[in-house]
Amino acid sequence: MTRRRLAAAVGLGAVLYAGAFSLVFADDLGDRRTLVVMVVAAGLIFTVTGAIAAARRPDNPTGSQMLAVGLLWSLGSLQAASGSIAFTIGYLLSALAFIPFTQLILSYPTGRLPRDDRWLVLAVAAIAVLGPLSLALFDPTPIPGCVDCPENAVLLSDEPDAAQLARIVYALVAASVAGMLFIKLVRRYRGATPPLRRIVGPVYLFTLEALAALVASTIVRTFSESTSLWLEHLALASLALMPVAFLIGILRTRLARAGIADLAIALGNGTPLRDALANALGDPSLDLAYWSTERQAWVDDEGRTLGEPLAGGGHAATFVEHGGKRVAALLYDPSLTDQRDLVDAVAATAALAFEKERLQAELRAQYRFLETVINTAPSLLSVVDTEGRIRNFNRAVEVASGHDDDDRRRLDGAYFWDVFIDPTEREEMIARFRAAAPEFAPAEYENAFTDARGKDRVIAWRAAPLTDESGSVVRIIAGGIDITDRKRREVDLQRQRDFANTVADTIPSFIVLTDHDANVVPFGANRAFCAAVGHSLEELSGRSFLEIVARDDEFAARMAIAGAANGVPQAERETRWVTGDGRELTVAWTATPILDQWGVARVLVSGVDVSERKRQEEELRASRSRIVDATDAARRRLERNLHDGAQQRLAALSLSLRLAESRIETDVNEATEILAQAREELKRALEELRELARGLHPNVLTDRGLGPALEALVLRSPFPVHVEAPEERLPPAIEAAAYYVAAESLANVAKYAHATEARVEIFESEDGHEIVIQVTDDGVGGADPSRGTGLRGLEDRVESLDGRLAIASPTGGGTRLRASIPVANRVLPL
Repeated sequence: MTRRRLAAAVGLGAVLYAGAFSLVFADDLGDRRTLVVMVVAAGLIFTVTGAIAAARRPDNPTGSQMLAVGLLWSLGSLQAASGSIAFTIGYLLSALAFIPFTQLILSYPTGRLPRDDRWLVLAVAAIAVLGPLSLALFDPTPIPGCVDCPENAVLLSDEPDAAQLARIVYALVAASVAGMLFIKLVRRYRGATPPLRRIVGPVYLFTLEALAALVASTIVRTFSESTSLWLEHLALASLALMPVAFLIGILRTRLARAGIADLAIALGNGTPLRDALANALGDPSLDLAYWSTERQAWVDDEGRTLGEPLAGGGHAATFVEHGGKRVAALLYDPSLTDQRDLVDAVAATAALAFEKERLQAELRAQYRFLETVINTAPSLLSVVDTEGRIRNFNRAVEVASGHDDDDRRRLDGAYFWDVFIDPTEREEMIARFRAAAPEFAPAEYENAFTDARGKDRVIAWRAAPLTDESGSVVRIIAGGIDITDRKRREVDLQRQRDFANTVADTIPSFIVLTDHDANVVPFGANRAFCAAVGHSLEELSGRSFLEIVARDDEFAARMAIAGAANGVPQAERETRWVTGDGRELTVAWTATPILDQWGVARVLVSGVDVSERKRQEEELRASRSRIVDATDAARRRLERNLHDGAQQRLAALSLSLRLAESRIETDVNEATEILAQAREELKRALEELRELARGLHPNVLTDRGLGPALEALVLRSPFPVHVEAPEERLPPAIEAAAYYVAAESLANVAKYAHATEARVEIFESEDGHEIVIQVTDDGVGGADPSRGTGLRGLEDRVESLDGRLAIASPTGGGTRLRASIPVANRVLPL
């Protein structure tokens, strides 16, 4: 409120209350005089107190609100007028003062009404306006007990029942709103901070007393007029004391400022700064923050960094400066904001103490930072006295010793060697320690021990003396690093290297390590490679890998090494390598970039000898070619036999039948003779077809098995043949293969061996996994599969079933052919 408006309000109040008092003392009010005088006095107190508060704190709306209460209160004095209209206006406006009064109570002490409380002010406004009006419309004497009051100017009808109903409703609604206000003030007081309670406590107390008395007065008015009047007097007295309580709050602030000397005395007597400031401001929630010039941040008394902004979380802040520099901040209850002069005076008085506390906070922060660094560092750090006892240590020492936090006291004062040296080496350690006295020169050493938890550890220590001003050693600083894991990794790495070297030397694959120029690095080849190329490891070291590659493949090998040297793994390729004795090997190999154990880029050449595989592939291709040729020859032979034999006979038979058909009507005898000749020709054709079919796959083999088929086979042999075959049936594929092996072998014996007898044996191997077909004769021997197609065909047939064929045929010693076929094989290609 501006000074001009304040002056106008004060002048208006003077006029209003001058008129009020003239009305009160001019008329004979009888029993109402005391009540009216108290009403006018209470309003005058609100007006005066509001004017003082508005002048002292113009930025706080509380003074203006109190002034509004006082000015509106004066309007009720019109009830003392003798005129009907003035009396009625005074009665109707008598309750308007409760509207700013409700706002004053709900917004105290800040003067700002919370949004959630606005409805309560509106409810009071409705009651203050409509309540008196509803009574005045139906009651000729709306003021209870006033028999000599002027006539009611707004009376519509004298309805006692309606007036009584309006009075009851008015009382109930007013009591309900007053109860809500009562509950809200009680809750607000219980939730207030101690400084705020000291400010609002007296005001809330008188307000609650007044509300309780007014509600009680309204309720008991219908039962006892005297009691109701007494309660109204009590309510008015409480309302009149409420602004007095506000003045007491202002006076308390001035008294507190006068007690600043007590603060200085308390600080001089060593009272903790925070406690002294909290007592001076009456705020037990007070907190302090210090400005750290080094970190350019706010810290607490322990040096811990605080967040920004400081004001918040239910605290207001006042900054303290010393010598023109910011040193600290007071964090106090927001209710003390209206007492800024007191807060500033307290802050100025304690500025020097703040500077001292700030420096101590920074020192504590630095110490804690150093302590944190030491305790979080992975290195061990301990302080040992000249007797060998541990006097100080960090967290890493506790961990390495195997003691937990509860056992920390066991380390303090313990001998260093009792904690970190194995019992077998303690005497030696003690002797070295004694010998180092008194200089205790810097030393480095490693020691292995078992900690308190039974875990093996290795520590690398460095020790150095700590001297006093006279140069005498007073302590020994022992720093260490736990190298247990490093030692373990070194052992594991060596074990892995040994394993890798063993594997590389024992595997049959070739492994050789070269540089980017394709030169074999020292000891860069495994045993298989050395054995394959016929050179020792020493001979290969520094030698070009390309020297063992055949000249035709040297360029491709050089490109592969160059590509791997540029970091590109090379796909597998096959080249010919030349051994030390001139032999050639076909090797499938790759070139891969790799780092050796020293981190140098190398090329790893790894390969495998595929010479035997290549030979087998060539034999397989030749075998397939022979099978195709044999199949084509057999097909042509079958076509020729059918064309020259059965086909010609069947064609002649067809002509004979046609001739017989033409003669059967003219010459029956001749037709009969022709049919007889055709029957003989058909018989011979069938015999030829059976003979041809028997050469393809004997029916007896299918119908009766391998033994009878072999017996039928040897019946046509020109020399004696002894047959031994199992009686049980074998898989069809194995029976067919065994039959044709025996047939082809006996045919070769008959053609070339000049033998007098032969023997065919078919039996199961000892492990039961193979069927063995063995054919022997007493002929001239000298059989060679490479010189004929018969034995080569047998070899192809057996190998097609994953079998093996072996021939032993010394010259003059007969021949033994042995074929082994796995029993698991069931398929024979036809």
